[in-house]
Amino acid sequence: VFLHRFFEIEFYGLHNEYYYVYIIQDNEESIKLKRRLNVDANSVTIVTGGGRGIGRTIALRMAEETTVVIVGRTRSDLVTTRAEIALKNAWAGYLIGDVADPAITAKSGNIFTAFKVRNLICNAGIGIGGPTETYSTADWKRMFDVNVHGAFYFIQAFLPKMIENGGGTICLISSTAGLSGLKRGMAYSATKHALVGMVKSLSLEHAKHGIRCVAICPNFVEGGMTDRTIKNIAKYHKISEDEARQIIISSTPEKRLISQEEVAEVIATICGGSPIPKNNVVVINGEKS
Repeated sequence: VFLHRFFEIEFYGLHNEYYYVYIIQDNEESIKLKRRLNVDANSVTIVTGGGRGIGRTIALRMAEETTVVIVGRTRSDLVTTRAEIALKNAWAGYLIGDVADPAITAKSGNIFTAFKVRNLICNAGIGIGGPTETYSTADWKRMFDVNVHGAFYFIQAFLPKMIENGGGTICLISSTAGLSGLKRGMAYSATKHALVGMVKSLSLEHAKHGIRCVAICPNFVEGGMTDRTIKNIAKYHKISEDEARQIIISSTPEKRLISQEEVAEVIATICGGSPIPKNNVVVINGEKS
């Protein structure tokens, strides 16, 4: 079940029943294999939405520090990211599934009984914009299912074991839209506000157990989601995409988009033990520190 320098954990659904294909069991045989392959079972980072975009960049950076498990819906993305991590001579596994499905996240928590999850990075998220008066109920529910409920399910799945193991860091990827409003983005802003409230509540509950909680709130980040926002702005205002891009850039403090690497570095620093602000929020807006 161990493939080269990786472990592989795969879920797939059939008639609402879920099966795991490659599983690491907490038994003598698997422990021997882990030792022989030098997998660090005592320091694992889970990254949801880790197959592409910011999640991929976070996974690549965290692989320099810990064993990484990336979670996503698209196997090809996960396999590609895992291969990139291999080039760093690091370890990674992947878990295929939709974070919005509580059945999958519940099972994933059981699988990792042989590992000590030190960092849980809930990055998986989607953005569906549009005017409030015509926004569909289906899109509203899907936004909350992925952005909020997905994070909640993973926290519930891994928090008890993290407490039992003496603590760890939980990072929820929010947004500056989680600290203010967003025109034509009420649903997105609402979900990102929810994540900020979640980390504040988690900290009040579990700081005494060594659980460090933080909401990462970046401004516009280079990548697919910002590209889609640019297209939507261009379409709505009937302007070119270059003009739409300039509208976004001009709204940022440093008149630039944030790189994915900047976000990943902040997260790696926090997971490495750097202090977390008292309000449990780290804003990344492009300003020089």
